[in-house]
Amino acid sequence: MSRNNLNEYNDLLDGFEDLEGRGNLPRIKNGLPERPRRQRLAAPQPKTKRSQAEIISELADEAAGEMGFEFSYNASRHERQWIIDSLSGFYQSLWFDDILRLLKGGKEASVYQCAAKTPRKRNYIAAKVYRPRRFRNLKDDFLYREGRERLDADGNAIIDDRMEHAMNKRTEYGRQLLHTSWIEHEYKTMQILHKAGADIPTPYTRGDNAILMEYIGGADTPAPTLIEIELSTTEAGKLFKRILHNVEIMLANKRVHGDLSAYNVLYWQGEINLIDFPQAIDPRQNCNALLIFERDITRICEYFARQGVQSDPRQLARKLWKAHGYRVREQVHPRWLDEQDENDRAYWKRSKDE
Repeated sequence: MSRNNLNEYNDLLDGFEDLEGRGNLPRIKNGLPERPRRQRLAAPQPKTKRSQAEIISELADEAAGEMGFEFSYNASRHERQWIIDSLSGFYQSLWFDDILRLLKGGKEASVYQCAAKTPRKRNYIAAKVYRPRRFRNLKDDFLYREGRERLDADGNAIIDDRMEHAMNKRTEYGRQLLHTSWIEHEYKTMQILHKAGADIPTPYTRGDNAILMEYIGGADTPAPTLIEIELSTTEAGKLFKRILHNVEIMLANKRVHGDLSAYNVLYWQGEINLIDFPQAIDPRQNCNALLIFERDITRICEYFARQGVQSDPRQLARKLWKAHGYRVREQVHPRWLDEQDENDRAYWKRSKDE
């Protein structure tokens, strides 16, 4: 290549360097096709795996939407799913139109105020919804389950050996049966006591995980419990006698509340209503019944002592106990007895026959 031609070639290269970007370079005739520029792609985002609870919650929301089951109460996602699962059947059966507010939250159950479907008879309904089975501590309920019939979803005693075996082994199915039996026992107890004239909310119906009952209170103010209020000495004396009257109704109908205290007595417009009966026991069948009964009476007496009403809890409990034909005997917890020991078995039989 001559010097003149070389200079012309260098000038041409200098002109190329002034161009902005490779895309502006002139194409060379009959040259290789230009390789397209690679674009940097964003790193793929990992897919978020939804939990089973989220999927179930979404399905529950869809199902609730399809049946029109929307309610005013602002529940969390998990509580909303729990409410839909437990109360949608009652909603479809036209028991109520809306869930308005949470009245009481507890370890085993929560109670909601619902707007009744037929306000001519009642404006509101209380819905007691039990906690999901996995959150209930069934293993410590032996103290109250002793001697108690195990009930199915229709309130009938379970006699199927396979179901009994599942409950004794605490299998998943067995725990479901125990959970159902626990609810049925409370509902049946409420029916018995309401029919006998006890001061308790009227029981309406029950389902797999809830009981519907009479709502006690005003439109915007639910009835408080006794523990929340102060009474005059005169009114306290009157209510103390009324609670003892209810205790006697329970004893006459072979029931001991099992968790009676000022926390489980509602007060509204001068009257009381006893609530929460899932742990109620039969004093004839539970060898710890007298101790449990004395504990109930002691708690009530301690509350009313603070309101100016004095009493002797132990003496009062034993007087009521004997008045209804129950014998006072030495209490031995069944856990301390050995079913393989002949003397222990004989003792247990004697205590049952007394």
